[in-house]
Amino acid sequence: MKAVVANITVPRYLITRGAGRLWRQAFLSRISPIRLTDIAEPHLPGPDWARVRVSLGGICGSDLHLVQLETSPSASVYASMPFVVGHENVGTVVEAGPAAGVSVGARVVVEPLLPCATRGFADPCPACARGDYNLCSRFAEGTLSPGLGHGACRDVGGSWGEVMLAHRSSLIPVPPRLTDDQAVLVEPLAVAVHPVLRFVPPETATVLVVGAGPIGLAAVATLRALRPAARVVVLARHAHQADLARRLGASSVIGPSRGGPYREIAAEVGARLLRPVLGPPVLTGGVDVALECVGSARSIDDALRLTRAGGVVVLVGLAGVVRGVDWTPIWLREVRVHGTFCYAHERVDGRTVRAMTLAMDLLTSGRVDLSPLITHTFPLAEYRRALEVALDKRRHRAIKVVLKP
Repeated sequence: MKAVVANITVPRYLITRGAGRLWRQAFLSRISPIRLTDIAEPHLPGPDWARVRVSLGGICGSDLHLVQLETSPSASVYASMPFVVGHENVGTVVEAGPAAGVSVGARVVVEPLLPCATRGFADPCPACARGDYNLCSRFAEGTLSPGLGHGACRDVGGSWGEVMLAHRSSLIPVPPRLTDDQAVLVEPLAVAVHPVLRFVPPETATVLVVGAGPIGLAAVATLRALRPAARVVVLARHAHQADLARRLGASSVIGPSRGGPYREIAAEVGARLLRPVLGPPVLTGGVDVALECVGSARSIDDALRLTRAGGVVVLVGLAGVVRGVDWTPIWLREVRVHGTFCYAHERVDGRTVRAMTLAMDLLTSGRVDLSPLITHTFPLAEYRRALEVALDKRRHRAIKVVLKP
């Protein structure tokens, strides 16, 4: 089958990174360790597994970090190469083991995490036992090769390939009323559901969403559906992102300016703007919660400075090795910083529900409509062009780019 495969060796990494400093196209060229190739279709590892033919595979921010070789080396312990890239998906079951709990022909979304249940452990680790399987302690153990999930494990495939494998615990049926374009957005929506339910109170709060890419926009839609009392302020870099943030329910949207967003945020929340001897302004007051959905030094710095004393900053974006962040607000104003990774089981309306299932329900019921997020679709053979578009959002007015194997 055809698949985009990552096989990152130290020599190839150094060559591509070095060339990339002078020629950005190096990351999409023939010297890159990530390329389209022919591989054998994976075989079912057990009776409780199914084989899924991929209909659509999304391009995520983590994929763009991988392609540009920006992923922290510390994450390499939870990967096994060569692996097929991609984890956002929707597809159809083409083979099912006798204990897979699904029929051939069923349309599904595969939850891409590979915790204890998928790795052959009858006794779950403490995190999996309490429902926080995104924090599983066995991502590098068990019957599968190391890997946080699909798109990082050599044994199970990924959504940038024609076929991927799925354990019965990872299969989520897609209702007939959802199109493939809608279903491929279940996974990124779940990424937004997790931090909103964990860190945004149900009562009135002012929430700042830093970044209006797919996850930031999914966070806006999630806030409107699950935290309707919240006042949602969005920092958007591009005009087309700002327009979509408003459509999804943002209370106000602030675009880029030479002096940064400080004056506008201060006016929004009634904070005082103070000028230090050097550097950006300091606010007395600020937002209650900031969902930082970019992961850059500038975005993290803004989130910390724009959050009130005692408020919360949630790092939703993939912040790796980030230099140039002023961490003073953490100790001077006791701003709390939380990380968030993927999704797990959540508490909502007095019940415990899997975030991926809740995301599917939100889309099926129409409480959330993310269909405008998909702006470009490319065949798998044109993955380089798809990546060019995804990496140049302003020029192409791109939000979510998907591949069709």
